[in-house]
Amino acid sequence: MLDVIFVVTLIAKVLLGGCVVVSLVRPTLRIWPPPDRDSWQYRLVWTLTGLCALGLAAVGVLDWNTFSFSHGLRIPVGTILILGGLALALRAVRVLGVHATSGLQDSLVEVGPYRFTRNPQYVGDIVLLLGWGILANSLRAWVLCTLAIAWFAIAAFTEEPWLRKQYGDAYDAYCQRVSRFFGWRRDVSR
Repeated sequence: MLDVIFVVTLIAKVLLGGCVVVSLVRPTLRIWPPPDRDSWQYRLVWTLTGLCALGLAAVGVLDWNTFSFSHGLRIPVGTILILGGLALALRAVRVLGVHATSGLQDSLVEVGPYRFTRNPQYVGDIVLLLGWGILANSLRAWVLCTLAIAWFAIAAFTEEPWLRKQYGDAYDAYCQRVSRFFGWRRDVSR
């Protein structure tokens, strides 16, 4: 059963990765962000995302503690990373709103965690995934976590041309002030 769940989740992650790569390489065939809630792109990405999340959780539990991180510190370190990443991602969703979080156009948000990173949900999700990999201590879970982290990193790049088209100069100015993933705010007035 574990192998089936792992393979199905791996296939879903590869397909999801393909969606962002297509969106990055061929913006005219954009899958992420989706054009609207009723589009096949929206349904595809969110179906694959749900499948990936459930599969990753199941693989981590079913293959629990079978890798090489047997040190007892993995439990508090993994838990802290999961909770910290989850808190950041949820705070960012609350500030941005569910509509925009799901890849649909809304307004440019520059407050809350968006003051420090243009992609706080992705940063939070990446931290959470690192925590899950450490906590589950499973090679299979690490493979899936690595692919998910790569998706979040690439997805940010696929969104930028879309955001630039939607918000123009305001988005360009925002990019000058705030790092893509993490870093200190830059003072552009100097």
